[in-house]
Amino acid sequence: MKQLTMAECAAFLLQHDNFCIVTHRRPDGDTIGCAAALCRGLRSRGKQAVIFENAQFTPKFQPYLDGLTAAQIPADATLISVDIATAGLFPFNWPENAGEIVLAIDHHGSNTGFARATCLHPEAAACGEIIFSLLELLKVDIDKAMADAIYMAISTDTGCFRFSNTTPNTLQCAARCMQLGADTVSINKIMFMTRRFNRLQLESYLTKTAEFYHDGAVCICALPNAIRAQLALTEDDIDDISGFPRDIEGVRIGAMLREEETGKGKISLRTAPGVNASEICGKLGGGGHAAAAGAAVAGGIDGAREAILSAISAYLTEHPL
Repeated sequence: MKQLTMAECAAFLLQHDNFCIVTHRRPDGDTIGCAAALCRGLRSRGKQAVIFENAQFTPKFQPYLDGLTAAQIPADATLISVDIATAGLFPFNWPENAGEIVLAIDHHGSNTGFARATCLHPEAAACGEIIFSLLELLKVDIDKAMADAIYMAISTDTGCFRFSNTTPNTLQCAARCMQLGADTVSINKIMFMTRRFNRLQLESYLTKTAEFYHDGAVCICALPNAIRAQLALTEDDIDDISGFPRDIEGVRIGAMLREEETGKGKISLRTAPGVNASEICGKLGGGGHAAAAGAAVAGGIDGAREAILSAISAYLTEHPL
């Protein structure tokens, strides 16, 4: 992996003219916000830029994507990924013959170096912080649409600035977005304060079925596809559900288990300060951040439960609570 500095990354973007930006599967506010802001910023500099139409884009995020997406990768496009740590997180509809990601812009310390070149800043709470700095280096006149996208990116990846990954730079970036016209009140309401009744039913189900281990310090919740169908849940309903078990009082390690389209079990791990989620998931071939990480294993939810409990037990043997 060739590591680029921020200045080198900006120079690379100026040297090329045709871009296709890639977001990760089950796209969240950070990857979408980054893609939208970068796409608009590159277009403002006279570049051709589109966002690959991720099959899992949801209505909640559609306003940020309007007019920016393409169902096909343009000919001779330079492929850029945003907020993707490994090739295993490309969209489910990513073409097998798409070609190499030329530049990865990311903030995950567990980035596998899958791209030809990487601009990696694990100290950033959200990839949106990196995009904001790049737009400034590109001398982009950041407008309201870009500011909205970046604010959405950094606020969602920090739980509206409640998570331990929030830094002074995160708050300074948010303040700059506000100064540039970001509608923070509306974004906060949509992203953090509005829930469909279906989501409340989901939380009731998870509360009733939560499993506790290690004297209550570990909580595991599972969302089978059958329950998702029964409650008519959308991707927007479960966008931030990964943190639910960790939010329970006394829990220091919370795991949310889901079924992937491939039949694998998806593990989303959230941990309290002092417990390294990335190290735990690393035992299963996954990774992420110290407080939030993930992995996918064979065997659906049952396989995921067995695997994560084993990994947690091994970790706690080395690092007792």
